[in-house]
Order: sequence, then C-alpha cells, then structure tokens
Amino acid sequence: MKKLISILSIIVFTSQFLRGQTVPEVYAVGAMKDMGNTYDLKVWLDTLPQKSHLYGMGPYDRMKGEITVVDGKPFHASAFETGKALVGQSWDIRSPFFVYSHVPKWEAFDLDGPLNSVQEIQEKVAALAETKGYNLKEPFAFRITGQFDEMTIHIVTPRNPEVEGYKPDVKSQKFTSKNEKGQLIGFYSEQHQGIFTGSKSFVHVHFLKDDQSFMGHLDKINSGARSFTLYLPKRENHIKTGMRVNDTDFSKGRLGNVQDIDLNDLVKFHGHLCDGLVVGHLALQEALGELYQDGPIDRTNTRIVSQPSPCLTDAAIYDTGARYQFNTFYVSKDIDGLFTVQRIDTQKAVTVRMNQGVKPGEIDKLGALAVKGVLPPCELDKLRKMEDDFTETLLSTDPKNNFTVTETVDFK
Repeated sequence: MKKLISILSIIVFTSQFLRGQTVPEVYAVGAMKDMGNTYDLKVWLDTLPQKSHLYGMGPYDRMKGEITVVDGKPFHASAFETGKALVGQSWDIRSPFFVYSHVPKWEAFDLDGPLNSVQEIQEKVAALAETKGYNLKEPFAFRITGQFDEMTIHIVTPRNPEVEGYKPDVKSQKFTSKNEKGQLIGFYSEQHQGIFTGSKSFVHVHFLKDDQSFMGHLDKINSGARSFTLYLPKRENHIKTGMRVNDTDFSKGRLGNVQDIDLNDLVKFHGHLCDGLVVGHLALQEALGELYQDGPIDRTNTRIVSQPSPCLTDAAIYDTGARYQFNTFYVSKDIDGLFTVQRIDTQKAVTVRMNQGVKPGEIDKLGALAVKGVLPPCELDKLRKMEDDFTETLLSTDPKNNFTVTETVDFK
C-alpha cells in the first residue's frame, strides 16, 4: 500500500532550496593576465556545455583574432590583411581565455546617449542596472543595440611567427566604423580585472554589425545624443540545488564529516549538465528531504533503486552514497517512478515520480531517434535546445510542482 506524503512536509524541505532572483552565472576560463607570451589555449569552444543562448568572448586561438558568441552563434574575426577583416562561424575554435554566460531571456531598458567612451558605457550600464535592482557585485552579461555614430574597433593579430597571420611588430588592426547599426555585447564585473576585463576596467565589450559581416573589440565610441536599448539578463527565481550530507571522516572512520553538495558538484561527476541530470538531482532532493527531515542526509545509511538512465544512475550514486558492492544500489526498469529510496535505519522507503506534462513529449521522441543514430543534424540541434530550455524550466520552478513523493510500505 502507498500513501501520498503530506504536502506540508515536502514544502518544509523544498523551502530550504528556494533562493531569490538571480542573474545567469558568468564563467571564466583562463585569464588575460596569465596569457604570457605563449598564449596557451585554455578552452575549446566545442566542449562548452549548453550552447543554446550562450554569450561569450575572448581571443581567437593564439591571438589570431576575436571571438564573440551571440545567442548560441560563435563568430570569429581575423584581420591578416591590412584593412580587411574576415568573419566566420564555428564551434571548432580555441581561446587562451574566455568569458561566457547562458542568457535565455533578457529585460530591455531605454538607455539615453551619449556613449562617448567605453568608460561611459561602464558607468551608464552600472547606474541603470543598480537602479533596476541588479547586484553590481555579481558579474553579468549585457547588450546595447542601436546605431552608433563612430567607433574604433580592433582585431588582435598573432604575436608569434609560428602562427598564421603573423606580421612583425603588428599586434592588432584597428578599424573605424561610422553610422553602423549593430549591437555591443559586454560583460560587467567588479571582481574580474585582469581575468576577462582590463586592469582598470569593469567591462569587456565587443561589437557585432547587424548583418554579421564585421565583429571586433570596442576601443572607442562616439554615439551622439541617440537613444539605445540596454538588455540585462532576466532574473529568474531559480531554486537552490544544495543538500547537506553526512559522511565518514576516512575509509574506516566514523560519521561526522558534514558537508554541502550541489548540482555543480554532480555535473563534474557526470561530465556535463543536462536535463536528465537535473531531473534526477531535483527528484532526489524531494525524496531525501522526506527521509531525512531530522538533519543531514546520511550517505552511509541510504539504499536506492534507480531507472537505468545514465543521468539518473549517476545522480543516484552521487547524491545518496549508495554502492553496488554494499548492496545499496540497484538498477531496474520495473519500478513505478524515477527512484525508490530507503533509509536503512528506519526502513522507511519512498518513491519519487515526475508529474505528467512536466517534460515535453517531443524530447523523448527525438531522443529515441538520436540514440538510434537516425536523427538529422538540424533536428539534433533542435533537441539540444529543447533539453536546455527544459533544464531552465526545472531550475526556475518549485520542485514540488514537478515531482510527487509517495511512501512505499513493506519495501524489500
């Protein structure tokens, strides 16, 4: 016999995992100040997770040009010939340092000119963002669209004779653009000087022309008294994904090593962020919260049966501490839910399910074709975007609306 766990107990637990409005996280790989003279490559863009709605920038390869990613489109610009810039698109590119953020939604605000320097852009973005309630101590991406009277833009060129495009004593090419329509893509941070902003600046700004024929790093600007639109990342009521767990202090030790784990830790264990991993983690938060209302989750005291998905089984092992060799981890297609979890000392067991209608049905349909290797490339891109959007939905809605936990009596 099964009984529905009281809604009250679920709310008590999940309320620990709700947090206030936040902007999408900004990530940095490598650093400006650490490039030295070799410009060692720190990131291959094709390895970045969740490319949908990705915004980012950095040098192209070993200073062969500039990279700007705009809403999941990776642009790279080179200027090997005097007065000539070439722009292409590819994920198969590398960078010695790179800053990026996933921004699925933006909030638009009116921004009055003039914008007559990069410093003025920094000041006006900061002032408007603070007025609108953004935390300036938290890095964020931004965009400014409109027509710009005059700009000076550079594209870096190689500094090493072994790199294609090298010219002695030439470190960049400067271009002057007048009355161009396009957008400025930037990152604001008061904590990353020398990482992805200059040593005396809080912003790093690139320009992309509307027809995508030109792109580069903004040096100077003269906008006149025009009006512009400033886009700031839409703040979401994301849920907190942390759990407090209790482990032993060494291989033969005693309990008492209390620590916090969260979704980011699980992503490192699994290898990438995906919708299946998020489903598993959030479902287990609900189930474990019901079993351990009295304190941290004892990862030596938990048994679990998981559906066979690699995403779900990785979440099961990492979050609960269950192990096959300890007779506490099982995989079965026959359970009526995502997981059945048991607290060994009390023998209490619960099953957690995802509610009907939460996951778009087309994800599973296209996913089955992808597994068979018969999904066309364009449909594969569509599937990836759908999964990324589903991940955002899960991370911005209360888990109690997406999952149901029921007690499983006499579980063996």
